[in-house]
Amino acid sequence: MRKLCSREPNLTKNVTDLRVLQVAPRVPWPLDTGAKLRNFHLARAVAGSISVTLLAFGEGQSSDQLQEAYQRIVTVPRNERYSVGNILRGAIGRTPLPLLNYTTPEMAEALAHLLAENRFDMIQVESIHMMNNLSWDDSTKRPLLICDWHNVESDLMQQYADAAPGLARNAYARRTSRLMREAEKRALKEFDAHIAVSEVDAKRLQSIDSEANIFVIENGVDSAYYADTQTATKNRIVFVASMDYHANIEGAISFAQNIWPLIHQQEPQLRFTIVGRNPPSEVVALSSILGIEITGSVPDVRPYYHEALAAVVPLNVGGGSRLKILEAMAAGVPVVSTILGAEGLEVTDGENILLADSAAPLANAILRTADDSNLRARLIAGGQALVQARYDWSILGSKLRDCYQNLLAK
Repeated sequence: MRKLCSREPNLTKNVTDLRVLQVAPRVPWPLDTGAKLRNFHLARAVAGSISVTLLAFGEGQSSDQLQEAYQRIVTVPRNERYSVGNILRGAIGRTPLPLLNYTTPEMAEALAHLLAENRFDMIQVESIHMMNNLSWDDSTKRPLLICDWHNVESDLMQQYADAAPGLARNAYARRTSRLMREAEKRALKEFDAHIAVSEVDAKRLQSIDSEANIFVIENGVDSAYYADTQTATKNRIVFVASMDYHANIEGAISFAQNIWPLIHQQEPQLRFTIVGRNPPSEVVALSSILGIEITGSVPDVRPYYHEALAAVVPLNVGGGSRLKILEAMAAGVPVVSTILGAEGLEVTDGENILLADSAAPLANAILRTADDSNLRARLIAGGQALVQARYDWSILGSKLRDCYQNLLAK
């Protein structure tokens, strides 16, 4: 972000008259990533009373569902993400690669045109990846700026560096983590307000800048959409996640190699099903292990949940909060997770989830779920009660409207 001037006084004091511009790395369709789910569902949850325009990288995607969330959609074609030029600039320059990948002249120009043609009360930027597309000259008043932090990226990159194989990759990750932290410091100063997905992430951001104005709007789930109304044989242990994300790749491989054999030895009728888009070759290769199947992208994850005895979240690195845990709970599937995998969610071990952090306890937790029908029933009831009371998108949409109203009142 460059040369930010003072914010334009907002004359709109009624949140029902609000005009919001959402600037996102991707058009949120299809709903195949956590970021897309969050961006779409929160926009749809407030759309009845707030006008939301979307500006995102994409190829003109459209659907009836998108029209439920957005009054207008403007897309910008996406350049190659990991171009040689960006990689070199990220390696030797001061701007980290994650920001370079989402900063283009075309996006900056599209944003400038939108702001010239329309009066927006707020611009909500979905992750700091997009921040360098924003600029104003000294004479231009600007809307209120909000950053929605889907993750604290410097922490994620540091975790990746700690686990990265090879000196070159480790050094690159550590440098990128430092550069991302500098970008985060700048964003926390330059945006008027910030939205974190969990209290844990809010505290992380507060530790970077204690004066930042931070709200918490958690990730959520469409409880009714995932409700299990079918009768199916429950013989799957599922891990549902985007398989082009390093934390999910590491978790899938670690679980398949170190934990699944302990389960399969005692319950050979069960199958471990990894459901998620773009699995790399090392994940696809896991299908050679007895009892494991890899689906790749699927049009609908609900049939896999409906056949699931349990959902596992075997993450050892990561941040944010886990939409897939909430989906599984809404679908009536018991969840077994590492402690980090459930970070950011207000869950209770033994009541609505089982938590464990090493191979034998994770395997035992899944085996207990398979063998104990009373435990399964308790976890299912507890999980469904939790998501319906706290994490349904309609509830979170109300929190977001309250956040906007709070900002307008200042």
